[in-house]
Amino acid sequence: MSKNRKQGGSLQGQLRKAGLVTPKQLRKAEKGLHRQEMRVKQGLAVDEERAAARQVQAEKTAADRLKNERRDRRAQSKALLAQVRQLIETNSQRQPGDATFNFADQKRIKKIYVSEDIKAQLNKGYLAVVRASDGYDLVPERVARRIMDRTDDIVLYIYDREQDATEDDDPYRDFEIPDDLEW
Repeated sequence: MSKNRKQGGSLQGQLRKAGLVTPKQLRKAEKGLHRQEMRVKQGLAVDEERAAARQVQAEKTAADRLKNERRDRRAQSKALLAQVRQLIETNSQRQPGDATFNFADQKRIKKIYVSEDIKAQLNKGYLAVVRASDGYDLVPERVARRIMDRTDDIVLYIYDREQDATEDDDPYRDFEIPDDLEW
């Protein structure tokens, strides 16, 4: 670089004349540039800074992707719960009554008071018990099936009417099982 002299002098010469650098600093800089040029020519110079920057960028991208996936899952979960809450609120069949209906909620027996008509519908599978924000609620069976498609832990009791399907060779098909048994 010191060989390339222009009319105004090289930048190094100008800096040296201004007293901003010493001749020793200039020789050190030239030696460093020469080493770097030789490494590039020999293929030894791997730009560690660029590689490190790429690695940091890749790690940041992966972390951002995971964060976005978690955020999306939470948003999707919230949206599903909002849909379930709306289904329960718009299709509620809860009516107060004197008859008790027992069902299991997380291995505990719970009791709700309903009318006799509602109890008969629960026992025949036309209504289902679901967990609502303020306790328990009753919804039609088709709505309970839609809720079960979205989440499993909201529907607590739904009677499976397919169990009642009698087979042709069943000797007790003419005898109906009473549904007014209390437990």
